[in-house]
Amino acid sequence: MIGADTLAVGRAAKGIGQQAVLSVQGLSVEFGPSGNSVYAVNDVSFDLAEGESLAIVGESGSGKSVTVQTLMGLIRKPPGRVTAGRALFRGRDLLAMPDRELRQIRGRDIAMIFQDPMSSLNPVLTIGLQLTEALREHQGLNDAEAERQALDMLALVGIA
Repeated sequence: MIGADTLAVGRAAKGIGQQAVLSVQGLSVEFGPSGNSVYAVNDVSFDLAEGESLAIVGESGSGKSVTVQTLMGLIRKPPGRVTAGRALFRGRDLLAMPDRELRQIRGRDIAMIFQDPMSSLNPVLTIGLQLTEALREHQGLNDAEAERQALDMLALVGIA
């Protein structure tokens, strides 16, 4: 379980000292029936500034994915539920936001890199096509601009 005393984070120095664009305060998430539940996340807090990257690191089953999935509105109720905390993204509480609004933020403003690439990427499609689709959907780009940006991204990591 991730808790206030065990949260390990890695930060890119670029955003340090700036005002937080994401502020998570006292986040707790539990699973199971009331009275017999288990905390997956207990009292987690962190701030993330514009342009800053955050890595949440821990052992398997420690609550890393549950933390981010909760922020993205991907934890189903039941069996999971937020029992405490708030998560302010640009001043608005993600935990109180309707799903329709969260869908507009997911992938465009907040994203998660899953551990298993087979569940994250479609092995039938090229990575270029998958990046292009994401750019069209989340950035509203036309096909040509999305393809150009996808190629630029792949070149940055030495793939294109």
